[in-house]
Amino acid sequence: MKILIINLHSSRNAGDDLLTRVTVQQLLGSFAGAELVLSMNDPASYEGPGTAIGSFFTWFRRQHDPISLRHYFLFLFLLVETALLAIAYRLMGQSALRLAPHRHRSLLTSYFTADLVVSSAGNFLYTSGRGGLTFVVAIYTMLFAWLVGKPFYTMPQTIGPLERGWERWLVRLAANRARWLFVRDSFSLAELERLQLAHDRFTAVPDLAFAFPHCPLEMGKSLLERYGVTFPVTRPLLGVTLMNWGVQNPAFGNQERYETAVAHVIRAFVTTQGGQAVLFSQVCGPTVIEDDRIPARRVQEQLADLGTAVIFIAEEASTEELKAAYGLMDVFIGTRLHSNIFAVSEGVPAVMIEYRYKTRGVMQMLELERWVIDIQEVETTNLTALFQRLWDEQTAVRQHIQSRLPAIIASASTIGQRIAADFFKNLP
Repeated sequence: MKILIINLHSSRNAGDDLLTRVTVQQLLGSFAGAELVLSMNDPASYEGPGTAIGSFFTWFRRQHDPISLRHYFLFLFLLVETALLAIAYRLMGQSALRLAPHRHRSLLTSYFTADLVVSSAGNFLYTSGRGGLTFVVAIYTMLFAWLVGKPFYTMPQTIGPLERGWERWLVRLAANRARWLFVRDSFSLAELERLQLAHDRFTAVPDLAFAFPHCPLEMGKSLLERYGVTFPVTRPLLGVTLMNWGVQNPAFGNQERYETAVAHVIRAFVTTQGGQAVLFSQVCGPTVIEDDRIPARRVQEQLADLGTAVIFIAEEASTEELKAAYGLMDVFIGTRLHSNIFAVSEGVPAVMIEYRYKTRGVMQMLELERWVIDIQEVETTNLTALFQRLWDEQTAVRQHIQSRLPAIIASASTIGQRIAADFFKNLP
């Protein structure tokens, strides 16, 4: 049994790494003895079961290159080449590989020999940039499985927002050819309803990250102790993640206001609660614009006068270390979606700053959406007020999280089994 996992990005993003590892774990648990190949934009970052190889993106773009017109032309060549090779494969079988450039054969071989193709969990099917190249490549990566006659499924996705008619058409095209499309929030369900997909083609489930097991708190303690946190703690701990959204999304012009608001909340927490704040970096690459250490360092500089009351974790910590460390916090302010999921899944109350609607959608399943605030609206007054309410209600919020988590974890843990049951049911 050979399974190809597609649309993977980089394990230097702790959220992506966790989703990749849960996907691998569930597929290996549901398809005994399966051989896995992982198609990734950053294959060198992955360490785990299976074989990581370059994605379609790596054929025509280096990780650190900004997307330019040249990349669109190169993708058109890729599109023509692979479409012709798909036809050749249908006519000639695997001998069609002899027609492919040697450097492209690894990924093509993985498609041609796969019994099953699974698209990764996440949020890459949304309107982005002027030309939407990332979106188109992600869709084609799925459609190529259909072109070569392979059944494909998707792990839990956020779909949208989709602002262009041709994007909605492409999503409908891909979704109608998937065996099963799992989505992780009500906004995605609404998008698929607007696309008029048959209801038996998609199902709402929790984010796959909830299925990642509890991490030993000793791992988190070890990380924090390296930066001066002492245990047992004598003052409350606030965990924080930020992101450089103004660079990743040029339409967002409030990066400075957002960072200033977060810094203000940290200062108030330290001075009024006698607390200590820890700035974490959920994502450290593979490109500079994705590196959370940059905005975290700027916020630390705003708070330099607070000394060791504000700690910046500069190293690229492992996914387990981060999740365990988040679990040691009394309260959390997160911008990265999966940093919030890490914290909440460890029972920690969090104020969640959403940069796309996936955060609110995912948290609706836990009935925690009242603690979500749009990054476009963040300013000192409203963020401070929301955090103060969370601090005042933290015990009740923690109890609510603990009551809701078991069902969410149980549901997120069944995706691989459901894919396997459907796959074997439909074998000829």
